[in-house]
Amino acid sequence: MGRKSVLAFFILLFIATSCLHSQEDTDTRRKAANAIDSQRFAEALQILTPFLKTHPTDVSAWTLQGLALNGLGKTKESLLSFDHALVIDKAYLPALEAASQTAYLHGDPSAMKYVKSLLATSPDNEIANAMAGALAYQSHDCKSANEYFEHSQKAVYQSPTAISEFADCQLKSEKKQEALATLSHGIQLHPHSGQLKYNLAIVQMQLHDFNGAIATLAPLSDAKDSELLNLLASAYAHANRPDDAFSMLEKAIQIDPAKESNYLDLAILCLDHSQENRAVTAASAGLVTIPRSASLYLIRGVAYAQLAQYDKAEHDFTAATELEPNQPHSTIAMSLLYSDKNDPQKEKELLEKQLRATPNDAVANYLLADLLIRSGAMPGQAEYDKAQNHLAKSLEAKPDSAEAQVLMGKLLEQQHDFSGALKHIQLALAIEPENRAALNREFILLRKLHRDQEANEALSRLRSLVNQEIQREVNIGQVRINSQSH
Repeated sequence: MGRKSVLAFFILLFIATSCLHSQEDTDTRRKAANAIDSQRFAEALQILTPFLKTHPTDVSAWTLQGLALNGLGKTKESLLSFDHALVIDKAYLPALEAASQTAYLHGDPSAMKYVKSLLATSPDNEIANAMAGALAYQSHDCKSANEYFEHSQKAVYQSPTAISEFADCQLKSEKKQEALATLSHGIQLHPHSGQLKYNLAIVQMQLHDFNGAIATLAPLSDAKDSELLNLLASAYAHANRPDDAFSMLEKAIQIDPAKESNYLDLAILCLDHSQENRAVTAASAGLVTIPRSASLYLIRGVAYAQLAQYDKAEHDFTAATELEPNQPHSTIAMSLLYSDKNDPQKEKELLEKQLRATPNDAVANYLLADLLIRSGAMPGQAEYDKAQNHLAKSLEAKPDSAEAQVLMGKLLEQQHDFSGALKHIQLALAIEPENRAALNREFILLRKLHRDQEANEALSRLRSLVNQEIQREVNIGQVRINSQSH
């Protein structure tokens, strides 16, 4: 709500109540109001200062003075003047309107206090509800923001920013269809708003309407906006249009060559389509501009590993580790590389070094536990106990890892703790109901525990899973044969 709309509201109310005052007092207030309306704020203060000395309880004059002070950029003094008016009459609408707007527009901490006072007097005030929604959004209170924005009716749609805030809170509240409707209506009212179209595409992507996101963003593809082009590329990739995705990411890089995510997304897209050499080129181009990017070294290392250029992959993983020594990602990638190269000693040294830096990392603890068991550690040996301790740490940090649950089940089974092992196997199946390894172990453990009926049920589930897998393989084979016959 602009200053002039508040002033117009005030003047209308002032005229309606002018019969309560003497003609001389009315003329003084009118002159001050007209001066403010013409942005002659200093002149308005010259009129009001002597008037308030003789009329110290005149609520309308204090409100006018607040408007004049706000016009001169004196926000604190302006709010003090409105406060003075509200001490005289706490329900005086012009003062509440003006104080709410002034505090809101200037980001004053007292803004919500004024807005709530205004809503207590005028609960259906659409602009006050819109301001309250925006303030609640700024305080990360989406529940309240949604309620205020809903009560604001048409007022929230006056501003693309308010519309975006409303839609964002709807998304965070899992109201995706409502967010879609909010943004679609907002675009009808603000058809040239790139912000609203970008946000609409975000919602469409979350709803898996990738073609809808393309339709929203493609007309804006000439914009010099790398984030928009990156989002459009993601929509193209999900819609199985990789060539268009490549084009948008390359264009995004030209527009913003210092943005790391564009190079990363291009390299990942290349890897997804088995274009490892192109991924190396994309990551290398990024490293020219951003030479200290651990992520670009990491993704290039992955590409080199897939090309079986292991020395280059190891070099890049090492570089990534040196740039971000406390991040386990590069260590994990190199661990898998050493595993592929059948070099368990280097893999072990690497994981142990990483765990000295990040002792509670779930993946590094799991990989080391798995490595120790694969290396032949048996119950009763120190290395076996070490593996179990690392596995316990992994599960403490990430209990929803089916692989770690299965491995813990295997260790407990080797120690003849069949009940404990079954507990972990069934936790794995709760996470991944079709985990073949977990189904196998569940059947065997139930048999060892002489729980024959449950074992037969587990066997039935395992047979059903195997049948499904065979049927899928048959279907794939049929498609391939039909394709070749054409």
